[in-house]
Amino acid sequence: WRRLETRDVQKININPFKGNFLLDTMPLRETLKTGGWINFDRVNSAEAAVDLRITAMEVATGRLRVFGNSADAYPGKMERIPLTLDHIIASCSIPIVYPATELDGQSHWDGGTVANTPLSPAIDAGAEEIVVVLMTPWDDDPDPEDDPTGKLTPGNLLHAAGAAFEWALLASFQADLKMFRRINELVNLRLENARLQAANRVLEARLAGREIHLPDLDGDGIPDILQGAARHLPEPVIIAPKRPLPVEQIIQYKHDRHEYVYNLGYEDARRAWQAAGRVAEGWATP
Repeated sequence: WRRLETRDVQKININPFKGNFLLDTMPLRETLKTGGWINFDRVNSAEAAVDLRITAMEVATGRLRVFGNSADAYPGKMERIPLTLDHIIASCSIPIVYPATELDGQSHWDGGTVANTPLSPAIDAGAEEIVVVLMTPWDDDPDPEDDPTGKLTPGNLLHAAGAAFEWALLASFQADLKMFRRINELVNLRLENARLQAANRVLEARLAGREIHLPDLDGDGIPDILQGAARHLPEPVIIAPKRPLPVEQIIQYKHDRHEYVYNLGYEDARRAWQAAGRVAEGWATP
């Protein structure tokens, strides 16, 4: 991606009043098709190295669709079908900026329109660790030194529209994360209840002069017969920039911008990784 230029990804829609988008993604389609970027035969084969999930929103209904190349560990609403270039293009069809993409005879926009970072597909796929990458600042208590003069306030219509869109997307992730945490709380209550049930059964058996053996293969203190399918998932590691990214940095593709955003993302990832207590390259763990 660091060698791509704007002409490889998009071109201006010469007559935006005739269509409903500003930039045409036909160049991106051609780039992905002819540049050897994606081997769909391998992606859709049993030898695929990853469980890939792609989201898109059905324009007519607002329904979020999740497409995948493998079966879910915990079946949800994912549609397991051979993934194609159309699914990739649909997943980055940002409303107004890019044209909608047709799937199954219906127009689709970027799934982030209704679910910026949907956690459910990752959980359903069996993820044991989740890393979220955002394009919008996440810090709930920002440092005033990051914007001492207020220059990050949108200065024109394009910047204002971009900021409004990004904050709307962030709100959808905040709602998803809140639900994730509530479910984890319920799981913790269920697991604690299972531990108490196990202790009670052992105590009852001993009082009756009997010995009882409750297998616990994973050694978490909860007998397998009581644990069921409850799973506690670790808090996602959230990687986000410290400052908003101007919209022109997102929709323009130039080598110097690639390097700038790449280095920015690297430092943001290293900071988030270290904050999560992980080993981060060049930094000591807290």
